[in-house]
Amino acid sequence: MTDTTQRAVIIWLSGAASASIRDLPEVQALARRAAFIELDPAPISSPQAHYYQAFSGRLPATFGFFDTLLPRNYDIIEETTGRGTPPRMLPDLLRTVGWTVSFEEVPGAMLAASIEQWAAANTSSPACLIVKCAATGVEASMIGRALQLAEKAVGETGLLALFSEAHPAPVERFVNINNFLADMGIIERDEQSNQVNWQNSLAYYAGHGQIWVNLLGRDAQGAVHPQDEYEEVRETLVKALPAKLRDEDGSLAIERVYRKEELYSGDYLFCAPDLVAVFRPGYAPSPCSTRLEFDEATFSTPASGTTVEAGAHPSQLSGFLLAAAPSLAAGISASEHAALTAIVPTLLHALGVEYVDLDGSAVAELFAPSYLETHPIRSGAQSQELSAEDEELIIGHLRDLGYV
Repeated sequence: MTDTTQRAVIIWLSGAASASIRDLPEVQALARRAAFIELDPAPISSPQAHYYQAFSGRLPATFGFFDTLLPRNYDIIEETTGRGTPPRMLPDLLRTVGWTVSFEEVPGAMLAASIEQWAAANTSSPACLIVKCAATGVEASMIGRALQLAEKAVGETGLLALFSEAHPAPVERFVNINNFLADMGIIERDEQSNQVNWQNSLAYYAGHGQIWVNLLGRDAQGAVHPQDEYEEVRETLVKALPAKLRDEDGSLAIERVYRKEELYSGDYLFCAPDLVAVFRPGYAPSPCSTRLEFDEATFSTPASGTTVEAGAHPSQLSGFLLAAAPSLAAGISASEHAALTAIVPTLLHALGVEYVDLDGSAVAELFAPSYLETHPIRSGAQSQELSAEDEELIIGHLRDLGYV
């Protein structure tokens, strides 16, 4: 920790857009002495993935979590924890270095009261309160009151931060990629029953961006041989979906399709979706498509005012961090968006706490130059090189699962 920053209040306004609160007088006052940055989540975008990125500084793929909806023998199940041990969250990282941390999730009406009670009861040093509430359940006046109380609680030498992990985005058109794959002949459906003939189907869509090749030896009724045929199917979809999946007016619906190796690495690459589709702004996966089902048509129009968080383009969901501390620059806004995983390392660095094994680094642009001279930013990533023993453990793990 630093010599001066001994108290911190961090307000997590879940689901808030920066545009929705920037006109509040208390937010404007904070902004004049704070640093601000907008933060984009990584594909696949879903609330649980956003939670992990914002509160742990880790990408969920590092512990085998890619999406809440997962295919199992062509049915969809929901899983929110991944295959490995979930990472430590911000409160744990601070407690490890001696901070007393209170983390509370409260209704919007209790936001200010929780800060006031903590300030009155907590005399230990260093101490941090992290309080989370849903943006939809808190009135503007309550946010203002909470900021006033938090500023008084931390004083001039403390840290006051306000952040959001993401916010829902308007959707103009729902897209069912499975309908499109059936039209292409990638999925074969029985003409009478309309059921999928999996033994003659090459790939399918599920969840909030996942495209799975129907792989022989992995999937229950796999049709695609590994290696050359597998790569041929992936190459076809990488090229075809962004170029050929067009709305009725000719607009393209898919921005890009990534191979899993372009987004992920590490021990759990074997269980990542084969491809990840990123929808263009205004488009999102239809509810039926997320469950590996079909709609009457590839495109459909939702009810007016419909918003989504899962599956929307990451840039439409941007969260933000607004933070003031002696270590941070006053009144600046970062010139570019950063990754959502930057929240945790940025706050830790502002408090003088060293960090390791994170998937992002503190954003240098937010810090006072004088602070960076004495507290240079270091990457939180660990070396990706594996020892011979680690390689053997991973190979053994894959062999036990039937992948080797």
